[in-house]
Parts: sequence; structure tokens; C-alpha cells
Amino acid sequence: MKQPLISVIIPVYGVEKYISQCLESVINQTYKNLEIIVVNDGTKDRSAEIAKEYAAKDSRIKVYDFKNGGLSVARNRGLEIAIGDYISYIDSDDWLDKKMYETLLDAAMKNDADMVKCGVIETDCDKEDKIAFSNTKIITNEKHEAFENYFNGILWTLAWNGLYKKELAKKVKFPDNVVYEDNYSSGMFLYLAKKIVVIPFCGNYYRVNDAGISKGGVKKPLDKILAISKLKEDLLALGFVDRKLDWKLSVEFYHFVRGLNDGMYRVVAMQNNLYEYVMNNLDTRRKISFWWMVWKKKVKK
Repeated sequence: MKQPLISVIIPVYGVEKYISQCLESVINQTYKNLEIIVVNDGTKDRSAEIAKEYAAKDSRIKVYDFKNGGLSVARNRGLEIAIGDYISYIDSDDWLDKKMYETLLDAAMKNDADMVKCGVIETDCDKEDKIAFSNTKIITNEKHEAFENYFNGILWTLAWNGLYKKELAKKVKFPDNVVYEDNYSSGMFLYLAKKIVVIPFCGNYYRVNDAGISKGGVKKPLDKILAISKLKEDLLALGFVDRKLDWKLSVEFYHFVRGLNDGMYRVVAMQNNLYEYVMNNLDTRRKISFWWMVWKKKVKK
């Protein structure tokens, strides 16, 4: 029986210190039938050069050079190239447990699942914190009830802790020029998948690295709101409504007004209809706090 091909998409930018560990963890997977797509997102360091050195030794690795477009664009470019039966994403400063793909593919095939998600291990290389699902769970998504999990914690709003059937993955593009792009894509995966499996296994090591491709640079504090807003808009176009998205958008705007980004910005004015929207969707405690913040910061409406 032919083994399914897994396409592993790895965007690369500014990670010359980490790319070797990332690639080694993919190369040395116990599951070997991999297409390893390295998308050089116009990096200015030796990251792509190092990846090409690996490609010269392992025919499964292909490096594609592009002008810089950002993480979302790089992932989308890799997705266009991918020919695998299953798709996986990994950030180039992270790395994988050696049984990541063996374990996720086994769960996918046994259950004919469109998507399998696992836990992650956050690490600064000194200490490790596991974030895991408590047990194996199979969700048949006939009435899009799986989307409720979008509000159930970080494991549900990541793209890189999953394995996706090609037919599902090809339907979900990451929004261009938006940080926190996983807040959009993970919601679309949850809506579109017909069957989802989550497992307690932790397969991805997430490096706590402020200079990394997905963690570094100047964070755009409004981008999470933009990603969730696009998710709401696109789901609405598909005929799906979940009022909790209004709550989530309002909570994110609440945090934006609080300025939880080391004082990089301060809201001085907002449209009155936006103020009313946020107030209508917050819980009582946050409503009072939001009113107080707006008054104290003298935000014009």
C-alpha cells in the first residue's frame, strides 16, 4: 500500500541560528515520505543558504526563493507548490518530536479525519511547558459544531500543531500582511473540516524567541482584530454566524485600548458606533472597565 505524501511547509526568514535544528527534526522523522518545502522569504542572512546545503544532501528538500512578503505570503506560496496528500506547517525557529508525523498521520488515517491537532511544548531551551489536550477526541462536524472550540484555548487557534488533508488545506489561505494570521486560518479549518481528531500527544516544540519569524519584529496590535474580523466576514459570506465572534472581537479591542503592548500606542479617538459595538458585546466586568478606560484616557468618540 502506497504511503501518503506529507508536504511540510517551512517559511524562512532571519533564522540562521535555528534553521538547522528545524530541518534536522523534519529530516529525522520516523515517517519518511515527506515533501519538505522551504520558502525563502527574501531572507538577508544565511538561512536559505543553510537550507540549500541540506537540500544538496536530501532530495526531499526543495528551496524556493522569493522576495519578502511576510509569513502569510510565504505559507501561501508553499501551499501552492505542495503536492502532498496531507499538509503541515512549521515555523523555521521551532522543531518537532521525531514521531510527530507518524503519530498525526496514524490518527488521521484511522479516523479518516480531515484535520488532526496535537499539543505543543513551549520552551526557551532551559525549561519546557507542555500545553496538551487531555485526551483523544473525535469531532464529526456535520453542523459546524466544531467551531465552538475556536474559543477553547490556544491549541485551537494555531495552524502549526496540525496535519491537514490536502483537500482541506487548499481551501484555506492565510491573510496577507497580517500578524496573528492563525486566528483566521484556524477558524476556517474548524468550519470547513468534516471530521477532526485531537490527541494528547505533544509534537511541536515552540521556541520562545522574540526575534523569530512569527514572534519577532514590531507587533501590529490591531492585526489580531483584523484577522478575527476577516474570519467573521468570510464565515458570514458562507452563511455561518457565531455571536461569540462579536464577543471575541470586542475583547481584543478592549485589550487594544488598554494598550497592552509596552506603550507602543495609545487610542485617542474611536467612532461612536465602534464604542457601542464593543460595549454591547463585552461582559459586565469588562464593560465597566472599558467605560472607565475610555473616560480616563479622554478618548474622543
